[in-house]
Amino acid sequence: MPADVLVIGYGNTLRGDDGLGPAVAADVARLGWPGVRVKVVHQLTPELAADLADARRVVFVDAAIGGEPVTAVRIETRPAGDVMSHAADPRGLLTLCGAVYGTTPDAWLVTVAGADFDFRDGLSPTARENARAAQSSVEALIREASCA
Repeated sequence: MPADVLVIGYGNTLRGDDGLGPAVAADVARLGWPGVRVKVVHQLTPELAADLADARRVVFVDAAIGGEPVTAVRIETRPAGDVMSHAADPRGLLTLCGAVYGTTPDAWLVTVAGADFDFRDGLSPTARENARAAQSSVEALIREASCA
């Protein structure tokens, strides 16, 4: 049965705040909401296109260096000629999904500002605070999808 919403948190948990995507996604998974599937991955790979094809909405969550604490932007596919050139980013993966499966979900990218990307396990205090705000943004996108 296809999930209504797929949340994909990605990043390197051994690089401090680069683990924000996985941390936010894991927090969303703990909610146990029906119709919401969560994947925590180190990086985006072409195999994830199959998961995208089974969702109405996908929310990617990733860390950002600096900028606003949390941003959420709607993303679209790349031009057809770029299908395989950058499948390791959300737009490329979305484009690959459309090319292979003939369908793409409504897609959003939530970025979360981090402060410390050194080699270490765990989030900085700033990142933990931003992760809470990011989880609220992801939850709002999930609720909005269930109302559509």
